[in-house]
Amino acid sequence: MNEDQATKIKELMKMGAYIYIAQPNTKYNKEEGGHKNSFNHWEDLEEWLVWHPQYEGGNIGIDLDRSPFVVVDVDQHSANGLQSLKDYLKRQQVSPEVISATYLEKTAGGGWHVFYTDTANQSKTRQINAVDGLDVLNSGGVIVSPSVIDGNDYKAVTDLNTIQERPNWVDKIGQTQTSKHLGNRQAKYSIAERWNMVANGFTTGQRNDQATSLIGWVLSSHVAPAVAFNVAMAVNQQSPEPLSYGELEKVYMSVLKREIKRAKNRGRVIGD
Repeated sequence: MNEDQATKIKELMKMGAYIYIAQPNTKYNKEEGGHKNSFNHWEDLEEWLVWHPQYEGGNIGIDLDRSPFVVVDVDQHSANGLQSLKDYLKRQQVSPEVISATYLEKTAGGGWHVFYTDTANQSKTRQINAVDGLDVLNSGGVIVSPSVIDGNDYKAVTDLNTIQERPNWVDKIGQTQTSKHLGNRQAKYSIAERWNMVANGFTTGQRNDQATSLIGWVLSSHVAPAVAFNVAMAVNQQSPEPLSYGELEKVYMSVLKREIKRAKNRGRVIGD
């Protein structure tokens, strides 16, 4: 771990953050528990790295489930989240300058992470696509600078000590969450995260949740049930620690029953 990473981790820990280390060039801690392999004391994190040397030099993540932060994740890859955020702020009669008045990072994918403290102990959620291209996160894990994905850096744009308390407009984003594909359902994983599962398999510590999300997503796309199961098996096989066939089949059957019921309520048949 380099000096810049160590300094950033210690600063975050002083602010109450629980830090985990992702494997180099990834967003994921692939040990059992995933992002919950997190620590609020430098010595504890150092000791964990001694037992997991493959994570040495890895990326830095914040375990939002245990940390007093909320992050507005602005996607600039599959949507123009920055424009969505500016338009939303205009409707709320809030100056767009608030974006750079708190702690702000540029992500490796070209998007933005807008950080706020969350000392009011808001309920822990991942509001995915709360507004087109905007996620509101205070649960799960989030990668922060200095970290690198495929040669692209996460970069701090403002100083960490500028971070502000969660404003009202962030809460209202969550209240306006909509999705033309999911109706009133809240997606636990974004489309980008699901494609990452397809590319890299399920993450250790999140395998059941990710399998459930992926299978439901595939079935909701009017794919035949047998094809959906084959997709899940292919993804599972390339996972660092695959689910057993029996475990995967159990997840699949549970999701299939749920999706059949939802399809029936909409007057259609799964696979049509």
